[in-house]
Amino acid sequence: MKRLASLLAITMAVIAMPVLAQSRVPHALGFASDFQTVPVMGNVPGIGSTFQTYVAILNPTASAYSIQASLFDAAGVRHDAVITLAAGELKTYPNFLDAVFQGYVGGGAVTFRSPDSAGGTRNNRFIIDTEVRTSSTRFGTSVPALEFAGTSSRSFSPGVTVGAASRTNIGCFDQSGSANSIKATVLDSTGTQTLGTVTLNLGANAWGQTAVTTIVSNGTVQFDPSDSAVCYAVVVDNSSNDGRFVMASEYRP
Repeated sequence: MKRLASLLAITMAVIAMPVLAQSRVPHALGFASDFQTVPVMGNVPGIGSTFQTYVAILNPTASAYSIQASLFDAAGVRHDAVITLAAGELKTYPNFLDAVFQGYVGGGAVTFRSPDSAGGTRNNRFIIDTEVRTSSTRFGTSVPALEFAGTSSRSFSPGVTVGAASRTNIGCFDQSGSANSIKATVLDSTGTQTLGTVTLNLGANAWGQTAVTTIVSNGTVQFDPSDSAVCYAVVVDNSSNDGRFVMASEYRP
């Protein structure tokens, strides 16, 4: 593959191919690719608003091709759909799960894959932009698309806060193909004191998300999966429901 990431909260809403952790492309960089994973999308009714996922898909090439989109839900069930793109075409979806997966309501992780081009080369590359939005006030949180799968390495989401002013939710997508127990440890701002733990027990290929109930200010969530997974945290303002997405970064000493 050429070089070229639940939504804001459960109270707000819901939002591969192994490689070495230290080989992963930095999250701040984006690349056209023939395979990408968005670790969380959702279409969930909330109080006074629907929480949904905006997706833009661009074909920057001179050839037409189709993309297979696969949604993996909380039970690990796979839902498939096909998106056709003409040469240079851009398609946008204000509510992707509703439009592409026939009114699907809920959350999950979504993978995108294009076929090899003539001769077995992987030139049918595409670009994805994803954002979790509210349907009313239009608060939005960008979610990165990942070209590389996660591993079983420890990962970290820094800068999380749970208290009167904000809440935090954490989620993971199991990419191992088997059951995966992921321990999430909430650390204080010094990174030395454990304030609490949460465990996500995911079935094969399942996505899951839960709230962090431990009070913490500017802390870190440390994820320890039993097998390959990608994880994240979302810090949500309790007044506005605006969110900040924190992709977990792997660290293997």
